[in-house]
Amino acid sequence: MNHTIYKWAVAIAAVCILVSGCGRKNRQPTATENPNASLTYERGRDFVGVIKKIDTQNKTIIFYNTAFEEESVCTYSGGTEILTKNGKQISSESLEIGQVLDVYQNPDTKKLSKLQLSADILEYERVTDLTADPDAGNLEVNGVKYRYGSGFTAFSGGEPIHVQEISPTDEVTFRGVKGKAYSIVVTRGHGYIKPKKYSDFIGGTMTVGGVTIVPVTEKMLVPVPEGTYEVTMKNGDYTGSSTVTIERNQQYKLDMSKFKTLAPHTGQVVFDIDPVGAELYVNGTLTDYSKPVSLKYGKHSLRVILEGYTPYIGIIDVQSASPTVRISLTDENTDVTDDTDDTTVSRQDSENDQTVSVQYDNQHTITVSAPIGASVYMDGMYKGVAPCSFPKKIGTVTITLSMSGLTTKSYTMKTVNDSKDIAWSFPDLESYAVG
Repeated sequence: MNHTIYKWAVAIAAVCILVSGCGRKNRQPTATENPNASLTYERGRDFVGVIKKIDTQNKTIIFYNTAFEEESVCTYSGGTEILTKNGKQISSESLEIGQVLDVYQNPDTKKLSKLQLSADILEYERVTDLTADPDAGNLEVNGVKYRYGSGFTAFSGGEPIHVQEISPTDEVTFRGVKGKAYSIVVTRGHGYIKPKKYSDFIGGTMTVGGVTIVPVTEKMLVPVPEGTYEVTMKNGDYTGSSTVTIERNQQYKLDMSKFKTLAPHTGQVVFDIDPVGAELYVNGTLTDYSKPVSLKYGKHSLRVILEGYTPYIGIIDVQSASPTVRISLTDENTDVTDDTDDTTVSRQDSENDQTVSVQYDNQHTITVSAPIGASVYMDGMYKGVAPCSFPKKIGTVTITLSMSGLTTKSYTMKTVNDSKDIAWSFPDLESYAVG
């Protein structure tokens, strides 16, 4: 009996050793074993979204879903985790239109469980001279091209705008990566100067902030970056200056009759230019300098050119009755002398010359067909009431549309010298925003 019990005990011990693996220090788990119950697994983001609108009352956010290139409406709550790129907790009030976020949704309720500013997205601030090509579906920033999807939207003042409403002078914050554009937010936009009672200045020039110089024409409406500037008009014996503050998308009506005065004294400027035969342009006009040139006191642009020589580009400031200006295309320096030493001239390197030659194709036209009844301006100059046609300018043009009681809009367009007419139709103008 005892012998039988002993045999059963040995058999049971052998089975225990086989089942328990006793004596193995580095036991490997089998495929049938459950993972450690303490481990958790985080779901990946549902999509990368651009904030288009935030409704704090209903706690909803409208995203541009960059994967499907469509809108996604999501609901958030006080329990929604909102993080910076570095994982720092922030409040929902910190979210802004145009931000790009990784979006996480609760798989059961579909409500937002977590939002985090996407670490993959590059951000560039104070970008200017942004250009868009809607036909190709891309835009260029800092010399790099980025494609954008059908639902892509730019923003200005918290409102969506078409990317072509961005002027080359606007400053924007751009977000994108790997050749794809995600978001553009205008941080410094543009308004307009609409002169009135300025008939005595027509044919002259208008200077904005000492930089932008445009011809003074009838019914002009000039796009200007928002900010405060000194605006000066000059024509013959008349001059006028005023300080203006331009607000985004607003027209500043500038009454030049309040500032019109007779121009200051006139100087008889003698130009001594070497070599003989060089052409002199004063304020962009070819000028005969075989005799003294009558110029009003103040600044005038100069350009001297002769084939085979480096052009001279500079500015003369006439402050005396009979100054003499000596210019040599073979020397680096220019001497300016007069009896009172009240005249100065500055030289600009030809490499830095910002003068842009304007090219027109007078055999072909640009036609703006809509919005019907809107006043049409090209680069600030009045062209008529839509539908209207005018000679085709080659290159970048700014088309401005204006109607009484409606918001003025500008579109930056590009034309090519392809010997073809162009027809453009723009969206209807909107009523002024209230509040």
